[in-house]
Amino acid sequence: MNDTTYKNIANLSENTLLLKKVLDLSLKGLQVVDENGIIMYVNESFETIHNVKAENVIGRHVTEVIENTRMHIVAKTGIEERDDLQLIHGHEYVVSRIPIIDDQNSCLGVIGVIRFEYTEQLKVLTKKVEKLEQELKNFAKKNVLHSDTSYGVEDIIAVADSSRRAKEVALRGAISDSTVLLLGESGVGKEVYAQSIHNLSKRNKGPFIRMNCSAIQESLFESELFGYEDGAFTGARKGGKKGKFELAHSGTIFLDEIGDMPIHTQSKLLRVIQEREIERLGSEKTTEIDVRIIAATNQNLELLVDQKKFRSDLYYRLNVIPITIPPLRNRILDIPVIVKKIWEELQKKRGVYYKTLDYSAYAALEKHNWPGNIRELKNVLERVMAVVSQDTITGNHIQTIIQGQQNVIVDFCLKEDCNLSKLIQQTERGAISMALARSNNNRSQAAKILGISRALLYKRMNEFNMV
Repeated sequence: MNDTTYKNIANLSENTLLLKKVLDLSLKGLQVVDENGIIMYVNESFETIHNVKAENVIGRHVTEVIENTRMHIVAKTGIEERDDLQLIHGHEYVVSRIPIIDDQNSCLGVIGVIRFEYTEQLKVLTKKVEKLEQELKNFAKKNVLHSDTSYGVEDIIAVADSSRRAKEVALRGAISDSTVLLLGESGVGKEVYAQSIHNLSKRNKGPFIRMNCSAIQESLFESELFGYEDGAFTGARKGGKKGKFELAHSGTIFLDEIGDMPIHTQSKLLRVIQEREIERLGSEKTTEIDVRIIAATNQNLELLVDQKKFRSDLYYRLNVIPITIPPLRNRILDIPVIVKKIWEELQKKRGVYYKTLDYSAYAALEKHNWPGNIRELKNVLERVMAVVSQDTITGNHIQTIIQGQQNVIVDFCLKEDCNLSKLIQQTERGAISMALARSNNNRSQAAKILGISRALLYKRMNEFNMV
């Protein structure tokens, strides 16, 4: 062995010792476990805190060494846990558990560190911060989140570049009073954007009125939008009725599925936008209105204009601030965050806090194409929680639910949730969701796929809160 080789070995040894010294001095309670929760490395600080020697713990499962640990759980789920409280030998510490992910998105292990000890002074500060946060939430609910809405800007998940761009346009557009046109496939969350824009705008104390243009019979469009006077037509309500625009005065009107609006109603809507006044059916009197319009569609309005199915002048009036919301398949980075949010909502709604999604479940959800976007994703997660009996949901469970295999009821049905009426409801809801996804949210086409009338489809969608 020549001198150069000796020097290289010596340098490598020195570098290793230097790295170990850095890890010993800079990180408190450092530990590394593999994908099975087996301890691979600990530093000197870990030895001191836990009163152990490295040689006696390396190779053992982490649960044998550390009380109240979650390192093995993070190794299984691949989901990091930052700044979590953990009781160690009677002392509270703030700890972080960071998964080690390779290029194939597989979890190779977990790094655990103690951030700092949770002292009495810190507890007092935390309580003050929590109190302030609660006051801010109460303020937001009282002054920003209008009673007609359920969503705020925090509900717009934007991690991927495409969704961040859409959210940025929405935030900029919210402070103006211009008309907004939301574009995107069915189920991408256009209503979340519409409500968020309203709640961020100067109109946030005014009403938010929604009208689904695909759910209104053509003969009722004008009366729904503009209202009517007493005796305007057979069956008219005594005393007349305010239309959506009057109800939205000083606030926002959200015209969903604007592409389905009848062509003759489009001309009257154009006049309302231009003149800022409406005329009820059966009346010659005009009423001034102060309304911001947010329209949405999953159709190509430019193509409808070319086909003479949508007025070009109305299109240009609506297309002032266009916001294209990307489909879920083009925003993969958003999926884990959206899944976590939906899952927590489902846990709270059903009171089922013991069921968790492991890393393979998240991977399976990220691989699916999601033609029905977030609406389909939520439907799948609801079905998973309802029928999978195991506490830990895996990728195989997800794939089985998505593929709709017939044995899902036999394999995964919870005994206490397995009565016939609930199973029928779950099956009907899943079938409607898939039909809407296949038809790109075209209700008439979905009804044909299901072999039922459009009226029955709307009835079921209302029952399942899918409209």
